[in-house]
Amino acid sequence: MSAHLLALTDGPSILIDKPVLLFGRHQECDVQLNSKKVSRRHCCVAQVNDYLVVRDLGSTNGIRINGKRVNEGKLLPGDELMIGNFRYQVCGDVIGRPAREPQREEAETT
Repeated sequence: MSAHLLALTDGPSILIDKPVLLFGRHQECDVQLNSKKVSRRHCCVAQVNDYLVVRDLGSTNGIRINGKRVNEGKLLPGDELMIGNFRYQVCGDVIGRPAREPQREEAETT
C-alpha cells in the first residue's frame, strides 16, 4: 500500500504516486484544490528517502502540520496536514519500502 493523504474535510483523498506533487488551484497542478483559501501554486509534497516533505510555495494562507504553521516540514503517518481549508491525515506504509507480505512456504512435491 502506498502513502496517501486521507481527506478529513470535503475534498479528494490523494495517492502519493509521484516523487513530487504540486498542490494548488492552477490547472497545471498535480492536485487541484478549488478554494479561495488555496493559492494557484500553494505547496508541494515530495518523497525524500523513507518519508514525505511538504513545502509552502509562498502561499497566502500557508500550510500547517498538526496545527502548527510551517514553511516546510517532514510528514509521518498519522500527521495532519492542512492546505488552505483542506485537512488531510498522512496514511500508508513508509515510503520506498514495500509492504510486508506474509512469508509463504511452498510444500515440496516429489
